[in-house]
Amino acid sequence: MSRTVFRNANLLDGDNPSRPNATIVVEGERITEVTSGAVAPRAGDTVVDLHGMTLMPGMVSGHYHAAYSVGGDKVPMGAPPTQLALYALANVQKALRAGYTSVVGAGTFHDVDGRLAEAIDSGVVTGPRLIPSSRALSPKVTEDEPAEGVPWVKCWGPDDFRDAAIREIERGAKIVKLFAAQGHAMRSCREMTYDELKAASDAAHARGARTRAHVCGAAQVMKCIEAGVDIIDHADWMDDEVIEALIAGNRFVLPSMYTPWLSSADPTSDGAEYYDKEDFEYMRAKVPVANARGVKFVPGDDFGFFDMAPHGDYSKELACYVEQVGISPLDAIRWATKFGGEMTGIPDLGTIEAGKLADMVIVDGDPSVDINILQDQARIIAVIKGGAVVSGALPVARRAMAAE
Repeated sequence: MSRTVFRNANLLDGDNPSRPNATIVVEGERITEVTSGAVAPRAGDTVVDLHGMTLMPGMVSGHYHAAYSVGGDKVPMGAPPTQLALYALANVQKALRAGYTSVVGAGTFHDVDGRLAEAIDSGVVTGPRLIPSSRALSPKVTEDEPAEGVPWVKCWGPDDFRDAAIREIERGAKIVKLFAAQGHAMRSCREMTYDELKAASDAAHARGARTRAHVCGAAQVMKCIEAGVDIIDHADWMDDEVIEALIAGNRFVLPSMYTPWLSSADPTSDGAEYYDKEDFEYMRAKVPVANARGVKFVPGDDFGFFDMAPHGDYSKELACYVEQVGISPLDAIRWATKFGGEMTGIPDLGTIEAGKLADMVIVDGDPSVDINILQDQARIIAVIKGGAVVSGALPVARRAMAAE
């Protein structure tokens, strides 16, 4: 099998500081060699000289609503499923062009995530790796409240949550979304009980799926962890006990601080009324502490729900963590690559190492020096998924005719 040999790369492997003059070899869908030395090409190899451009892992948006185009384009929640699916396809392709080779669903309309993931995986359409979510399972306030809605399913008691989780998995979900407690733009939500959380999580785990919970408040986050919820969305007001539990349980946390920051910066922006500046300021102080102690943060926000955060602006969130929260560019990149890759549940994603899947991005410049580079589409030179170029183009390459 012929190989692609990338020479003279500024390597950002997803974990360590950038390393100049690296050589990376890809064969098929996997990386086979990473070295600081030269690699002699074989006959038939494609040799790509990056001339110092950065080669980094494909990024992951871990809180992703593919079908959300409520903000900006103003596609109503009650739009026909076909219209929502078409917008979802356009959205995930925006993510791919921006260097996000994987997205993890955080709530969908109908069964759009599941059907779109099938289409991508089968090669019918081009898109990032999509880990499909369920509709959000939300607790009823009263037992007689209607159950079905868009994009929620209302449940009452452990049995309801268990049955709803099973139905959503049968419709294609690999992650079951739970509205566990209000906060972070969710203003009216009954807090889920421990038994409800555990019933949904146990049902998901028994079928090879996972759960994620929209939850704020230290006690509420602890309850989710104890009930077996795998992914914690937001975790506003986490305290030291929560931080230790997150680390001990190897949980992933999506703080989603970009939209709260935009709301804080401009209280007149669309959706700003749903966020509290006090929450943002608390998390601005707490997230760097939790990051330093080892919590696995992953980027991802409610893009597509408000005008202020349209699909395509994903890397502005990374800049927010660096410029507003005090996270180093290298750490923000680690969140989006190494930790994001782990969170997908797909083995061998997230770093550039021998044996890993060749999901990579070629960038003109070094994002670990200037994180804002990732926002410039013109500087995303090529996006590679499973060893194949899926967006942009490789710098001029040549075919090796014989060993050199």
